[in-house]
Amino acid sequence: MDIVRVEVYLDDAGEPLVVVTEPPFNVRLDPAKLGEGEHVLTVVTHYQGGAVDHHEYVFDVSFSNSVFAGHISQAPLRAPIEVELVDEVERDNPKTPSPTLYALLPLALFLLVVLVSWYIAVRAESATVDQPTTVQKIARSVAAAAPTAKAAGAADGAALYAANCASCHGASGEGMGSVFPALAGNARLADAGYVIEIVLNGKPGTAMPAFGGRFSDEEVAALVSYVRTSWGNAFGEVSAAEVAAAR
Repeated sequence: MDIVRVEVYLDDAGEPLVVVTEPPFNVRLDPAKLGEGEHVLTVVTHYQGGAVDHHEYVFDVSFSNSVFAGHISQAPLRAPIEVELVDEVERDNPKTPSPTLYALLPLALFLLVVLVSWYIAVRAESATVDQPTTVQKIARSVAAAAPTAKAAGAADGAALYAANCASCHGASGEGMGSVFPALAGNARLADAGYVIEIVLNGKPGTAMPAFGGRFSDEEVAALVSYVRTSWGNAFGEVSAAEVAAAR
């Protein structure tokens, strides 16, 4: 399915901040205009055929020495859009930075590096990584989040997994801490209905998205079968009919 349009909402706004109808799907936000504290970015992707995906992303904005910084506070957005927080220097009409700012900037950057290193060490078991910078790329994954084009013939479960799942669950199903569980040797995969349900509808409260609106029954069946028969798993394949019955 092709993308018809992408709507970006900020916080509780009833109207979209921006609507993008053709690639590249890029949105630039100015932290200086957002105010300090936590903000919620909601990306609504409309596909041909009427399918709609909602992605929420939480980010923080802080202010120090005339530099606004955004940082990641949860798992990747995984929506077909790139969002950038831009700083004072990159605005269309930049103000001339003060000499004091130039003098303090190296020290501020050094402290940021130290702080980020400490944070990563503390949160080693988490998939969330905070990387505060004056120019922060929040997320980009057009290839990973947009519907995978189905090749001629049978759906390729391995290709679907590599394009849509490996970035979180690992190329060999090894997982990533407690946020993205390992699939290799996971006993929960023995329940075919459970696996199909998770792939179709996602898992609320986690970073697991729903793929039911993007993939056909054959593609879901190929993906689930690949996961249940790879990396030492021997739980068997599932059919497109089983997927159709679970929708």
